[in-house]
Amino acid sequence: MKHSIYTPTIRFSDIDIMGHVNNATYLTYFEEARIHFFSQLVGEWDWGNYGILVARNEINYKRPIFSKDKIQIHTRISELGNKSLHMEYRITKQGKEGEELCTDGKSILVCFNYKNNKTIAIPEAWKKLLS
Repeated sequence: MKHSIYTPTIRFSDIDIMGHVNNATYLTYFEEARIHFFSQLVGEWDWGNYGILVARNEINYKRPIFSKDKIQIHTRISELGNKSLHMEYRITKQGKEGEELCTDGKSILVCFNYKNNKTIAIPEAWKKLLS
């Protein structure tokens, strides 16, 4: 299935007292990567009628990320259901021996119509773009 690579900027406010990116910030990085993914794939769309909401997040911390690190977030759809999809994330940085995995995670997303306040099937146009 489709994938994208997003390169976020590590902000001063992302760093905690221990000198590395705070664990709570990773969900923000996942969100930024998700928006980047859908913007690249779908472009502009009607969020009110064809939105998504996060039903579940999972994060596995492997290595710390520091303020000077250059990171990339690799994002892909791993599973398509009728109304939901699974998005996987891998945050990597360049280390002394090449690319190092810092974090991986997953979100379960549900398609949602915010105007009617109800779940909807994944739009057919999205299914074609995602497969």
